Amino acid sequence: MAGAFQILAHTPVYVWFLLAYLVWQGVAATRTRKRPLWRLLTVPFIFTVLGIWPLIGSLALDIKLVAIWLGAILLFALPGIVTGPWVIARDASRRNVTISGSIVPLVRNLTLFALHYALAVALALNPDGAQILTMAGFALSGGSIGYFAGWAFALRRHLLDIPITRHSA
Repeated sequence: MAGAFQILAHTPVYVWFLLAYLVWQGVAATRTRKRPLWRLLTVPFIFTVLGIWPLIGSLALDIKLVAIWLGAILLFALPGIVTGPWVIARDASRRNVTISGSIVPLVRNLTLFALHYALAVALALNPDGAQILTMAGFALSGGSIGYFAGWAFALRRHLLDIPITRHSA
């Protein structure tokens, strides 16, 4: 058990702030709410950056890693489309959308965070297993991007299907 406490103690502080933000956004998403469109894109942006990060750090990419990354993008786009946000209404003048509440964003945020965290811990504790963990990291990164690409596609599809309302003053 001392190992778990040591892992938690050596986790950078920004990771806990990120977790708190993801939980806050996930809990807020359980209620139907009106949001500016840009605010809907903050969590997808975070996980997209995490998904691209392995590519930025690699100077010489192995074709197998790129194939794993691209395959995961394609594989996880469909769940993103299926679980994407359900837009109830949109207000063009205020650039707001009303999204129905769902538990999916909270579960998704916690699952992706836990997977990224577990992978980082595994890499720190087992540098000898770097090859397989690197492949898992590329799969996770591609999966994050694929999921949110599908999610964005679903958001766009719903936005196009909803009539625009305009409020005066």
